[in-house]
Amino acid sequence: MNIELFLKQLREYWLENTVPNVSDVNVRFLRDLIKVSKTKNMLEIWTANWFSGINFAIELKKNNWKLTTIDFSPKSHNEALENFKIAEVENIITAILWNALDEIPKLQDDFFDFIFIDGMKKRSGEFLELCLPKAKTWSIIIIDDVLKFKDKMTTLRDYLERIKIKYNIIPIDIDDWILMIIKD
Repeated sequence: MNIELFLKQLREYWLENTVPNVSDVNVRFLRDLIKVSKTKNMLEIWTANWFSGINFAIELKKNNWKLTTIDFSPKSHNEALENFKIAEVENIITAILWNALDEIPKLQDDFFDFIFIDGMKKRSGEFLELCLPKAKTWSIIIIDDVLKFKDKMTTLRDYLERIKIKYNIIPIDIDDWILMIIKD
């Protein structure tokens, strides 16, 4: 399996079908972060069309590290399982089908080195609040689309203001900035 060709096909599919996904620039940045941080256990909120998860898994697989990904859509979940097999990364991915707000509390505390939140934007603050106990000290937490969907992310802004956590907003793409937290 030529993984780069497969990823290109996925990209073309989501462009043709207007499926939202992370940009090539963002995914390259995130893959580099996974490498340099030596992420062993990663959590992804919103599997979507599998493009980001497969990219993350490619880096994680090099060291037999693990990805847990959560999505609420049965269609996306089933397509993701099939594509994880095609990409030969299914053995390092735990794909959970259900509402992330219900599933995150069930995950182990102080376990994840890297958390990528790209779920329902109006729930970003709630996702972050639930994910913080799951993150190890010095873990990386990334929240996607903080510029493009800032009007939908009021719960995130309110939560960040309330807990006074340090964060950076990084303009990775012209219209697709990320928020990065290093948990201390």
